[in-house]
Amino acid sequence: MSVNSTAGHIGAPAGVPGFSDTCPSRSDDLLGVMTINPRDWYVPLAGDAPARVFAFPHAGAGTARLVRLAKAVSPHATLWGANLPGRQARLGEPPITDLDELVGKLADQLTGLTRPPYALFGYCGGALLALLVARALRDRGAPAPAALIVASYEAPDIAYRPRLAHLPSRLLWADLIRQGAIGDDTAGDDRLRTVAEPVVRADFSILSDFRYAAAPPLECPVIVCHGADDPMPRGAWLGWRRQSVHPPRLRSLTGGHWLLDRATDEVAAVIVETMAGVTP
Repeated sequence: MSVNSTAGHIGAPAGVPGFSDTCPSRSDDLLGVMTINPRDWYVPLAGDAPARVFAFPHAGAGTARLVRLAKAVSPHATLWGANLPGRQARLGEPPITDLDELVGKLADQLTGLTRPPYALFGYCGGALLALLVARALRDRGAPAPAALIVASYEAPDIAYRPRLAHLPSRLLWADLIRQGAIGDDTAGDDRLRTVAEPVVRADFSILSDFRYAAAPPLECPVIVCHGADDPMPRGAWLGWRRQSVHPPRLRSLTGGHWLLDRATDEVAAVIVETMAGVTP
């Protein structure tokens, strides 16, 4: 299985020429008088709808990767991006390499934002975070999400674990470039790769070290988006049935693995449709 199964396009953090900080310092134009710190763990990216979707980007990525999707989902729902350390507005903070620590912090910071209706969305490796955060929220007694929406990630108990985190820098980037896992802007710039490398290594370390642990299925449905041309067998998507008391809802979309490149509007339509079914 290729790196494409978990990597996603790697982008450089904000603060580097050519990249902008997409985290607003205030959300007066998004959420009325609510103040948003760009170093908050979750930041609203577009819209002011009461329905919220908390989104987790793929390995090595920041909130900027989710902006186009957020705009496509608005005004039907407000998409909040998980704002992880080590990238963009939080570039000065070290990335977290311990999965339990990361999930715990993400869940703790989300508990105060989980007023219904809300959903969780995970793209590629971010789908694993979304699932584990959903479990952690349940353990904390928080309101359950209306749905868990995942894209381009096979069932977590059978998911591929990429072994890239400890490769020498030259081999790491050569492999990511070969697999198409980074954008052209990063691939051709040594400085950007140097800045992004700690986050890339941290995220792939988490994915490679992950060991699945069974837990009671979620009470919410799981919607699984996958590319019609993705070589993953159908059983890899159907395996999400083990994570919910409901049968999985599969959505076959245009293209292959990189749905947020080829099928952003289709992913947004799945999210809007899901939230329409739970919003009064």
